[in-house]
Amino acid sequence: MPEQVTVPGPRPAVLVYRHPGTPAAVLRQVRAGVEEEGVPTDVVDVPGPDDATALAHAAAGESRLGVGIGLDASGTAAVHHGTLPERTPVAATPAEADPSDWRRAGRIAARVVKHLPLA
Repeated sequence: MPEQVTVPGPRPAVLVYRHPGTPAAVLRQVRAGVEEEGVPTDVVDVPGPDDATALAHAAAGESRLGVGIGLDASGTAAVHHGTLPERTPVAATPAEADPSDWRRAGRIAARVVKHLPLA
């Protein structure tokens, strides 16, 4: 069954912009990492650019919380803050990462929102 995709609404949330080819397991782990820190997520499918960093930067610019996550078709995850230059994400997880690394990317995004140490 496909993942349910929500459209960003008025609520504050970390926006997750994903390429439609993103593996479902990557999205599931990233969202779990954010939500286990108590921060909500909204997911938007973004056809076109398949660059996790560019997607994360765009998501951060649209997020009411100023934090976005980009997921590309290879499974790379990037976390971005709206005040940083586009090519300078807070964190990036390569496609060949373990599920725990994808979950960690989600936790990092939530910790940026909450102004907590990333370690």
